[in-house]
Amino acid sequence: MSRDRDVPVRRIGAPLAVIVLSLIAGHPGVVSASPPPAAGWAVIVEDDSYGGRYPDLPAGYANSTRMLTVLIERGWSADHILLIRDDLRPGLLGRALRWLADRVRPGDTALLYVAGEYEFLARDLDWAQTMPALWRRVRTSRRVLIVESCFAERLASAVKSVPGLALPAVGRAEWDLWGSHEPGALVEGGAFTYYLTRALAAQPRDVPLRFRPAFAEATAEAQTYFRAVVAKSPAALNLFHAVGSFPERLAQFPNPHLISGDAAADAADE
Repeated sequence: MSRDRDVPVRRIGAPLAVIVLSLIAGHPGVVSASPPPAAGWAVIVEDDSYGGRYPDLPAGYANSTRMLTVLIERGWSADHILLIRDDLRPGLLGRALRWLADRVRPGDTALLYVAGEYEFLARDLDWAQTMPALWRRVRTSRRVLIVESCFAERLASAVKSVPGLALPAVGRAEWDLWGSHEPGALVEGGAFTYYLTRALAAQPRDVPLRFRPAFAEATAEAQTYFRAVVAKSPAALNLFHAVGSFPERLAQFPNPHLISGDAAADAADE
């Protein structure tokens, strides 16, 4: 498995470029003319290795590829996006947020997307202690944090004192909803990212991306997907049962809550 590290999109290798172009070409409703570049900067982080501990989870970087694709489709400049994959070195958050802080200006949208293992993010990166101060150094109220991880709402809540929006894939005590490589109808990678990027891609192309309504749509779609597909798949449910989780018994799953950081948070959706 390749281990790309701190790769600006403008330098991305041929295999990923082919994947992105293929996804864009196959996306219904995509027009050939690109919209004007958006005043946005993004860091996309994904850990798809898991040290070999979870053989059902790696999905060929499906999560980061989906997020990268929708931003490129919507006119975000390629040199405004930093892609980081399988970087397990200490200080990842510092490197990612410094890259944003060095480039973002007031009025820009600053997006940080992270997908990976909760223990790595929470423990190894000391998320709760380091993330709020680093996030605040990005000089715009249009901050958007998207977390695809187990217990994602815990990570999103760490920045609730900072202006902006935080979109968690699942609730504070919920295991993330990831597909597997088994044949069938299961979504590869994170279901939340799958539905979130679909919702963003479907928004009007002549206005900036709006993350708040996309979050609500993605959550509802993920809940429907769980009831209609995952809850009817014994193999998928067994992955939850193995860790003592029984989401099929819950009234709603997943059930995350969008985090709005103080009164300036709505600026991210204006």
